[in-house]
Amino acid sequence: MRMSIRFDQWISELYVLGIIILLLLPYAGVFAQKTAVEVELRPRTDYIEKVDTLLNIKLDGHTEYTRFEVVGNGFLYDIRPNISISTRMSLSYRFISIGLGYKPSFIPGNNDTKMQGKTSAIGFGITLQPGHWYQDVQFNYVKGYYLHNTIDYDQNWVEGKDAYITFPELKTASIKGATGYKLNKNLSLKAASSKTEMQLRSAGSFLPFLFYEYYETDNIKAGQTHFSGQRSTNFDIVLSPSYAHAFVFRHGFYTFFGLFPGIGLQYTKLRTYQDGIEYPAHSSNVLFRLLERAAIGYNSRKFFAGAELTMSQSSKKQHSTSVTTNANYAYFRIFAGYRFDAFNLLKKETDVVKSLAPPIIQDMLE
Repeated sequence: MRMSIRFDQWISELYVLGIIILLLLPYAGVFAQKTAVEVELRPRTDYIEKVDTLLNIKLDGHTEYTRFEVVGNGFLYDIRPNISISTRMSLSYRFISIGLGYKPSFIPGNNDTKMQGKTSAIGFGITLQPGHWYQDVQFNYVKGYYLHNTIDYDQNWVEGKDAYITFPELKTASIKGATGYKLNKNLSLKAASSKTEMQLRSAGSFLPFLFYEYYETDNIKAGQTHFSGQRSTNFDIVLSPSYAHAFVFRHGFYTFFGLFPGIGLQYTKLRTYQDGIEYPAHSSNVLFRLLERAAIGYNSRKFFAGAELTMSQSSKKQHSTSVTTNANYAYFRIFAGYRFDAFNLLKKETDVVKSLAPPIIQDMLE
């Protein structure tokens, strides 16, 4: 327990420090080795300007959460984590981005543990964008959920007065990735994600994507011997023929729209325990998924900011049953960031790593 409290405090202090650094970055040019005029920017085209020789830091707050719905004959379970606002800090340089996400307890709405129970959450990820390719890998861990539709199972329950039904031992851990390829070189995915490029003119592209995710759910308390509960491991793979378009306006303002429909498969291994005895089950199901993304923002050589709305719907019909499981979420993201001169050590080490790659890979990293 003490280690958990210290860890939460350390992460909170890290985010406060990041916010302070972001606010002070506009004044850092006074002490930089090069002025903004002297920064060696990468070659530009009619559609894209590269600013990946600058190191950028991005902070965002978002309302992202995963919501589970289990629907059957005469029942509905709407299960959610106690998360109001999450934050994420990202560092991007050239073709790589690294991010850390966390649910800080000092933000209002994240500490309503009396009504919705306690939720702990953390995530981190890495994104690579060499040439036309896009590769993203993310890890997320969440512990502690509650039943949002408690009123359906307790008619005496009063919203705002009574606590929700909670699942404090319910844990989810996931590793998910996305591999994509843009067919039109004039569309910059980096301008919409890592901010290491600037979209100068409007452009769109078809984007074949492959999404995959391995995740586990567990509602059994550690250390128990005679217990009842469930553990499941799942693997999803979805092929998505996607399309995205960026519209660029005057003075650095832009909008971005993306549509990602997909179909795939989900494999599930379910282990049900009664008095410590395991009863395994396996299933394979067809998975349908649709993701929509819209963004608006401002992008200049030093400062960028914007807002983004993402919606996702997925559904699967469980084999040989009447149960349909839906996983839906919608979240709103606000972000701001600043670009500054990269440290000489970072430049040298990046060049060393690049030189070790085969020539064809080096060309992609340009």
